[in-house]
Amino acid sequence: MTRVKVKICGITNVDDGALSLSSGADELGFVFAPSPRRVAPEAAKAILEELRGRGGLPGFRAIGVFVNEDANAMRDIVSYCGLDSAQVHGDEAAEDCAAFGFPWYRALRVGSVADAKRLLGSAWDCPRILVDAAPPEPGAAYGGSGKAVDTWAALAARVMARSAGKEFFIAGGIGPRNVAGIIGSIAPDGIDVASGVEESPGKKSAPRLEALFGEVRRADRRGEGGIDDVAR
Repeated sequence: MTRVKVKICGITNVDDGALSLSSGADELGFVFAPSPRRVAPEAAKAILEELRGRGGLPGFRAIGVFVNEDANAMRDIVSYCGLDSAQVHGDEAAEDCAAFGFPWYRALRVGSVADAKRLLGSAWDCPRILVDAAPPEPGAAYGGSGKAVDTWAALAARVMARSAGKEFFIAGGIGPRNVAGIIGSIAPDGIDVASGVEESPGKKSAPRLEALFGEVRRADRRGEGGIDDVAR
């Protein structure tokens, strides 16, 4: 059995970070965009220094989540906080991202197979593509909606990301009740979870984290799942 990678996003304090890591998280996400889970760079830096200095916790990657942020500001925050990568979640064009000069990957809001073909058709020069649900209406907030990505759209995005040699992550509405089904039907390389393991925005729940990772450990990634010619 192969377990997908798990990123727990929206970390706002040391205890939730430690709880996520001890539960099995591979990555922790820190939101620097407008959100109930937003943290200041100073807070993120302090949290990471504390977690990395603690004994007994597994190694992890720290990801900064940005939406339409100035490239220089992102570069400064990545360096200052000691982040491993930036998750670019706004309207940035592929050519702008390619000039960043720091590790990053692309998050795309996908609502249909047509969206997947259009958005993943760009030459994203990054090691990973993450897909999140498209907003219910234009101008809606980025991420954190708890809405799931359409299954066919996710499958199309997965095929295109893998064909381009990229990791494929999925976010949106993932929690203990549906994570096994998502892993089994979509077969992502990783999942990104925030609201599905929270008591309230920015506050993680120990029982929900335990339940999520229990389901992840039981989920068996056999084959690719789905219909690969959906994106052709």
